[in-house]
Amino acid sequence: MSQRVKQFLNFLIGDPQLFTLENRIFNAICAISLFIIAINVPYNYITGLTVTSLIFAFLVVAFSFIYFLSRYRKKVDISIVIAVIVINAMFGINYFYSGGIQGASLLSFTLSFFLAMLISPPKQYYWWLALNLLTVLGLIAWEYYHPASVEAVYKTRRDIFADMTPTYIINVAVIFIGTVYLKNAYNNEKKRGEEKTRSLEMMNTEKSKLFSLISHDLRNPLAAIQSYLQLMREIELDPENKTQIETELLYVVNSTQEMLYNILVWSKTQMDGLNVNLIPVDVASAIHPILKINKMAVSKKKIALDTNIDASIKVMADINMLQLIVRNLLGNAAKFTPSGGTIFIKTSRSGDKCLIEVKDSGVGIDLARQADIFSLKVRSTFGTDNEKGIGLGLFLCKEYTTAQQGTIWFENNLEGGSSFYLELPLAN
Repeated sequence: MSQRVKQFLNFLIGDPQLFTLENRIFNAICAISLFIIAINVPYNYITGLTVTSLIFAFLVVAFSFIYFLSRYRKKVDISIVIAVIVINAMFGINYFYSGGIQGASLLSFTLSFFLAMLISPPKQYYWWLALNLLTVLGLIAWEYYHPASVEAVYKTRRDIFADMTPTYIINVAVIFIGTVYLKNAYNNEKKRGEEKTRSLEMMNTEKSKLFSLISHDLRNPLAAIQSYLQLMREIELDPENKTQIETELLYVVNSTQEMLYNILVWSKTQMDGLNVNLIPVDVASAIHPILKINKMAVSKKKIALDTNIDASIKVMADINMLQLIVRNLLGNAAKFTPSGGTIFIKTSRSGDKCLIEVKDSGVGIDLARQADIFSLKVRSTFGTDNEKGIGLGLFLCKEYTTAQQGTIWFENNLEGGSSFYLELPLAN
């Protein structure tokens, strides 16, 4: 389906994002009914059915109002009730001026009942069945006992054929179009439902895997903290060993805190959705606190941290998201860089973008893990000093970069290690 046709249909029956399936079906039927009724006005007049022509002219006005009520006021329930009552009343009147049981009225009642069942909610089915049967059977019974009440409008057999044939063709065409549209709409809704189900199942699987990792991976740092505290309580340590253990303990606490922070951020995102506040952010001011926090991790492993930060760059970003991304990239670089290695962070302009590069001389990224590195599918691995995470950091980096209209990617360096690149729009 071309884009223009899709836009026209959305204009005619409503955007699927804004209108329910039932509302769109009713709008479509109203539009089709208006077209058919409008054609019948001159046709019935030409064939001599003057009263029928006037009735159809009234129906054009009535259905225009009903369509407006449903399409632009979104009052589909009341529109359905008005439409069914009006069309049964008008067809009932028309019955006496269009040949009665010999004319096309019964075909019209059949079509109106089909359309009523197509657009109505299930709770109204029996009401419209009763209305249709009582109206039609009542009209037939009245004509049977009072035949003079029905006007003889067909002077020749040709007149009968001229009225019945197009009515039948129109009825079949409307039933065909309505059935095809309903079936397609149902299949599309079913497909969307299946996609949502698959997405939810995938998310639930990822969440289950993540919580399993969390429960497992939090034990190690907590056990280490417990061991350190127990050792300090039971053994009298000299100042040098005590300082070393306290440093180790602080490092473990910081690593655990970083892990918990990522978990809390991810959990909040799952519950509340992403709330992005894009404002001009001074990149240097945002990054410096992160560098200060990470100095302990890199100094413990005797890693050199070099920087080349352009103090003049400002980006359109959410400062909290930006800091989380840089913190995770630096944390990962420190985790997978061995003692004596280097980490280099640089900011620069690249056209109308700011490019933030975090480069390390670590172990690089295994080929088997590269495709899923920014997803929850990736398995967490131990760092060069047996540091453990839960594989959530880079997933959050990707999510938050996309939310800020940025791009994130990585490369393995020829000389060893990897480089992560974060690109965000410059602030005007």
